[in-house]
Amino acid sequence: MALHPTFYIFVQKYALNIMTGIRKRVTIGFLSIVALLFFSGLVSLFELSHMSNDIEAIFDSSRKSIEMSKNMLDAIHNNERSVAYYTVLRDSLYADSCRTSLDDFSALLRQARKDVSAETQSRFDSLEVYTSLLSETLAAVLDPATPATRPFDGRRWYNNEYAPLYDRITDEITNVMGYVQSALNPRAERLSRNAYRSVTPVFISLVVMIVILLLFYYFVMIYSVRPIVEMNKRLGDYLRYKLPFDVKAECQDEMLELKEKIESMVNNTSKMK
Repeated sequence: MALHPTFYIFVQKYALNIMTGIRKRVTIGFLSIVALLFFSGLVSLFELSHMSNDIEAIFDSSRKSIEMSKNMLDAIHNNERSVAYYTVLRDSLYADSCRTSLDDFSALLRQARKDVSAETQSRFDSLEVYTSLLSETLAAVLDPATPATRPFDGRRWYNNEYAPLYDRITDEITNVMGYVQSALNPRAERLSRNAYRSVTPVFISLVVMIVILLLFYYFVMIYSVRPIVEMNKRLGDYLRYKLPFDVKAECQDEMLELKEKIESMVNNTSKMK
């Protein structure tokens, strides 16, 4: 005997209701995943922006340090060449060049000291001392009265007085700039930590998201898919073989309500027979 059409209308009505409940759960689950990904993306973007700023600052500091050392070495080399021409080769045309090249070096030294950090400025003290000694030594040679008062051996003066100060100044420039470069190491280490920090939220979010998806899959299968499959199977057995409508799956909320309504409808149909 065929079931009354009201039975099918009832099943369709409550199937729509149960789909509404499932839709809410599915929506909440997926919105949770989206919110988690959005939050982890914001954190990673924030950390990456900081890391980008650190990289730019490190490159800028390194570039300035290399440029400062190059300019200072070029200036002191120009002074050394001019002094060699003036004192060793006795070319008086290089007298002004000796002064201007040393003034250029002193100006670069003052500018370099201003551009570095406060804890690095003390490294320039010895360099300034040797520069002052070199300036005094060179000023005595460039004094027009010097050749008239005493014999002047330019080669000996260059080797004994100028060259040691020149070598010491170039060494100090290398040491100071090496220290400036080494001062960037803590910033590089911080950059490495920032890289790990920027990746960590994404990794944690992936782990949490996998756990949420597994839990979401479990609850959907246990509380939604399995009851629907079980009710569909039992309802088919009832229609084909007149077996009792006995659902073994665990049902909650709308599923439980749908199960009870179907059982009530089946029982009423059986009594009508």
